[in-house]
Amino acid sequence: MADCPEVQVGHVEVSGEDYSKIQFMVDRGQNLWRLSPVRTAQIVGSTYFGLSPNDAYTLVERYIDTDSGLPNAVVRVKHGPCTFLVQLYQPEKRGAKGIWVAESITPI
Repeated sequence: MADCPEVQVGHVEVSGEDYSKIQFMVDRGQNLWRLSPVRTAQIVGSTYFGLSPNDAYTLVERYIDTDSGLPNAVVRVKHGPCTFLVQLYQPEKRGAKGIWVAESITPI
């Protein structure tokens, strides 16, 4: 996106992330921000993909993906003049105790 070239768009993945290890840590009370799709989009997006922690993050929807059966969430991010949708999913546990992982960032 021309106005916000610092933001990585398309499929996103944090290299070397071990979802079972992250879930294990959350189950023991660490990195509890991973239980919120909005906070996960904010922290992971600003740490790895060019978003800012001060951007406006809003949960758009949660749904079950019909192909994978996994819970998904969409978070809208207002980043300067640009708006993005961050797609997240729960790879380990479903529901309130499952971690969220960013899968893609799409400009709108």
